[in-house]
Amino acid sequence: MKTSVLPARSTVFLFALCTALALPALAQKQKSTDLSGFPLLWSAKKTPLTGPFIPGLNAALLLSDEQKEKLIAAREETLSNAKLQKLGAGVKLNPNASDAEREAARKANEEARDQFKTRVENILTAEQRKLVERLNTVFEESLTAAQEAYRGQLEQVVKTDKARAEELRQEVREKSHKDFKARLEGMLSKEQWAALAKAAEAEEAAAKNSVKVKKP
Repeated sequence: MKTSVLPARSTVFLFALCTALALPALAQKQKSTDLSGFPLLWSAKKTPLTGPFIPGLNAALLLSDEQKEKLIAAREETLSNAKLQKLGAGVKLNPNASDAEREAARKANEEARDQFKTRVENILTAEQRKLVERLNTVFEESLTAAQEAYRGQLEQVVKTDKARAEELRQEVREKSHKDFKARLEGMLSKEQWAALAKAAEAEEAAAKNSVKVKKP
């Protein structure tokens, strides 16, 4: 029996729902044209709408300020709209939510995601959309290769050693990201690669600065 490295479909839905709920708070922290972590049209296995696979990836699209503003507005009016947040929170925070309520939340989330995707497609240029499609394919290939490389090890411990299984999953993620980034450098133009590297450095620095140090 093959061992799945990625979460089950239900877990993916909950992740997407929680991500949508977290977007307003994230948006408040971001500058008006800051797209670090922005989903755009990135997609991975069982996750049709996800954030960039590695830090700085959005910058490789060389988006204009006008495009960035339109993208943020699209998110706020679809994935982050108040009605969707209220509906999603009602299900997430209520362990006794009915099947009908959960189904309504799922449908609303799917509709918002589809609307967001359509608006993003209209904002990006044909060349940018083509690049996103290419990078989605390359990332899926890198992820699949990493999963296959670790499949045997995972199958041996997934039911007996959860801690080790999680360590291996983390190694899968790290390997897939490393391989993906290595392939990117040969695909992107010098300008695109420079933009990605600069944005990645800024995002990683911001992430380090945001880590709270616990007092002894």
